[in-house]
Amino acid sequence: MLESLVIENYAIARKVSLTLNKGMSAITGETGAGKSIAIDALSLLLGGRADARSVRPGASSASICGTFSLSDAPRALAFLRDNSLLQEDQELCIIRRSIAAGGHSRNFINDYAVSVKMLKELAPFLLNIHGQNDGQLMLKSERQMAFLDAFSGLGPEVSDVGSLYHTFRDGKNRLIELARKQDETLAEYKLTHYQIAELEKFNPAENEFTEISNEYDRLSNVKVIGDGTQDILNALNDDDTGVLALTGTLSARLEGLAAIDKSLKPVSDSLESARLAIEDVAEQLADYSGGLEVDPGRISIINDRLAQYADYARKYGVKPEELTGVLRDLHKKAEGFSSIKEQIEECKAAVIQAKESFLTKARELSEKRRAKAPAFAAEITGMLRELSMPDAVFEVEFREGETISDSGIDVIDFKFSANKGLPPGLIENTASGGEISRIALSILVLTANRISSPTLIFDEIDTGISGRTAAITGKLLRLLGKHSQVITVTHLPQVAAAAHHQYEVRKSTVNEITESAVIELDTAGREQEIARLLGSAEITDAALMNARELLENQARETANSTLEDLLRAD
Repeated sequence: MLESLVIENYAIARKVSLTLNKGMSAITGETGAGKSIAIDALSLLLGGRADARSVRPGASSASICGTFSLSDAPRALAFLRDNSLLQEDQELCIIRRSIAAGGHSRNFINDYAVSVKMLKELAPFLLNIHGQNDGQLMLKSERQMAFLDAFSGLGPEVSDVGSLYHTFRDGKNRLIELARKQDETLAEYKLTHYQIAELEKFNPAENEFTEISNEYDRLSNVKVIGDGTQDILNALNDDDTGVLALTGTLSARLEGLAAIDKSLKPVSDSLESARLAIEDVAEQLADYSGGLEVDPGRISIINDRLAQYADYARKYGVKPEELTGVLRDLHKKAEGFSSIKEQIEECKAAVIQAKESFLTKARELSEKRRAKAPAFAAEITGMLRELSMPDAVFEVEFREGETISDSGIDVIDFKFSANKGLPPGLIENTASGGEISRIALSILVLTANRISSPTLIFDEIDTGISGRTAAITGKLLRLLGKHSQVITVTHLPQVAAAAHHQYEVRKSTVNEITESAVIELDTAGREQEIARLLGSAEITDAALMNARELLENQARETANSTLEDLLRAD
């Protein structure tokens, strides 16, 4: 539950410090005193939109700090521990939010800096705020479905259906994206396969360009090469002055010297090896020279092939020797196109399976909703009759949804009639503003203790009611306080008198600056404030007696009652 709330320099509040208790707490005060400041501050604390207007004029920043006990909030405990925001043996959650005058905010959970998104994710596990606009929200089918599910205890089933729906929706979106990508690349797909066919027909081979370029150079210079090799052969083989003759003579002489001085033997061997190597070169040159011949046909073939290489190299913007790499890259690109097609087929199968799984669970959920709806409608009808609408009839009607959603396949309508003999119609067509408020109040009271939040906040949801209806409303909220912490902002004495605790918002002017303060009232203070709410122009002894009697009656009549007892009472 919410144990304390400290507000500094927020709106017209300079400093407000509240210590809150179990049960039902009422916040009252004069019109314009700022009764909703605490509720607005809590909304801000748990992820509401912050801006510069949140900061009290003249202050550099506003700050809000809330302390929550987690002893009855297992989902909040799990969330904080999963996100490493809580020590193992800790059962307190302290949330701080600071808003600078420029609008920038800083957020902390147990002194760990966190994002606004995380505050919003944590919020439903700590408290639920119901305001005056909930009556209008009740007109929306998806909101109506959420209350029926809460009453029916179908949270796990709804969660499963929602998860399956998101799996189906995400798969469908991926399928659409793959199909779009395939369409966008269709022209590229066709071009790639045309280029592959073109280059495969040309059939460039690895190192072919270099090899035929060398061959072309050789064939184009046969005469130059032949004359050169012949000159070298002559220089090597001449009987008198040739290199082979000279090295043979020198090798024989050195061999003779080595016979005298053994240390010359290695040198002699080296010279002989050199002579043999030159002899081998001469033999290779002779073979090469003998095989040289002019081949105009071959030159023409090579020339054509080199010209093709040059043409394709210009077309693809690469060097001729890089065309084999271009063909490899095109094949890889083509494989990518094939991969998209395979992905589409796989994704299509997964989407079909996901939809079938979703529809199976959604139909099961629909059956459970339809089974619980009559009991829900009967409970609401009973509460409305207690709230001064003796002929009220409330119904839940199912109709086939045109589209599926994360809540399943159902679309429902809440129908209502306040007058005997008239068939129920859509709430927006048959209920007045005051009747919508009472329907909303009934639904909120009936479902509030079935929602996971340990703290329930009602911000003037009793607007538009009075008298006996207001008294019943107060009793309903007090009964809720047996199971949850209930905080309500109200202007009705009957509701305020039903509370276990009461706080008064007072507005004052200090140094020509308006300030709001919140004071917890003792018994005497409550009597004074209830007397004021009863409309007493002057707080007389009689007015105080009326207030005291109202306080005692509201407490006594709910002391040992249950919601069912209250609805059965006259």
